Amino acid sequence: MNTYNIDEVEKHNLIDDAWVIIDKNVYDITYFLNIHPGGNILFQFAGKDITDYFYELHQLSVLTDTAEQYKIGTLI
Repeated sequence: MNTYNIDEVEKHNLIDDAWVIIDKNVYDITYFLNIHPGGNILFQFAGKDITDYFYELHQLSVLTDTAEQYKIGTLI
């Protein structure tokens, strides 16, 4: 598994290159932006740590059932 620092994740904040951090894990959500059940609101968080926001709206099972396929590494 790759490791990334916060500066690198912050660079991935475009509609065609979007990463986020949840619980110190890094996810490439570029493809998921188009299929996110909540619509494109997710794009405003590209390049950021969305841990708190994520848990306000989702159950932990979303990480294990859906998000795991988008995980590309961990935050150092």
